[in-house]
Amino acid sequence: MGGMGTMVHAGAADPFTIGTWCQLVMLTALLLTFGLSAFAVALPHRESTPQLSPDRFWSLVRLCSLTALILAPFQLLTAVASMAGTGLAQAFALTPQALQRTNFGHVWLAALPLLIGLAVTPWWAAGSRRYAGLIALLAAALLALHSLVTHAIDFGVAAIACYFIHESAAGLFAGALLGLIVTARCRAIDLADARLVVCRTSQLAGWCVALLIATGIYIAYRTLGLNLDHLLFSPYGRILIGKVGVFGIVLLLGGYNRYRLLPDVDVPSVRSLLVRSVCVECLLLLAVLGLAVLLANTPPAH
Repeated sequence: MGGMGTMVHAGAADPFTIGTWCQLVMLTALLLTFGLSAFAVALPHRESTPQLSPDRFWSLVRLCSLTALILAPFQLLTAVASMAGTGLAQAFALTPQALQRTNFGHVWLAALPLLIGLAVTPWWAAGSRRYAGLIALLAAALLALHSLVTHAIDFGVAAIACYFIHESAAGLFAGALLGLIVTARCRAIDLADARLVVCRTSQLAGWCVALLIATGIYIAYRTLGLNLDHLLFSPYGRILIGKVGVFGIVLLLGGYNRYRLLPDVDVPSVRSLLVRSVCVECLLLLAVLGLAVLLANTPPAH
């Protein structure tokens, strides 16, 4: 699965552990697989343009889904090493016991067939809206399982549901922006279709931002309460402040794109500027994701 959450607190002191980097790459791949496939479903489909997603779009979906599967065994090994406080070599012998007796092991076993299905499905019918929906459902199921091994599990069903919604919105946000970049660079798409894609992406981004803010506030409240000291002086709180700060820059850039560039997207120079701006937005979102993974590996203040 994409994250280890409460199962990797042993390695929380060092943000640059191999397990943390593995989790970052794997979670990024899973979120982008969900976001890109959901974006493909949400794209405007017309009789004149039944296929707006170019081949490289689906190549990216295949790469992300395959990356998540390849990293799954290594993620399990690093998680066991973190839980047992041992090296990777010693953790290998403890893996069967971890799979049988820990919550993380049970979730990992449940996720494995979904990861296999997620990696195989994009090769069947690239470009099919039906298969894009199936890929999105598989990725969503994996995100739901991931929420069961995070800090949210300590705060009840509502927190788990909010965490799932939060991650799904983040994945769709990032996937829509990346999908826009790839689709906008496809020369086969005419101007009218490009405007449709841009407008649809803007609508999706708006909804995703609303969900991210609402669920983020609730998760922060459940983990930190109303204690200002926990926010300002705990490692968890400081990382959260950094994450919110970078996300604020993303919102400012997104607002500029939506209200300044989108109305003139028919102008080639403006369209090129919009694509470059969205590229910067994607990079900032990657930084937000990195901070989120670090946050998941840091125990909340109590």
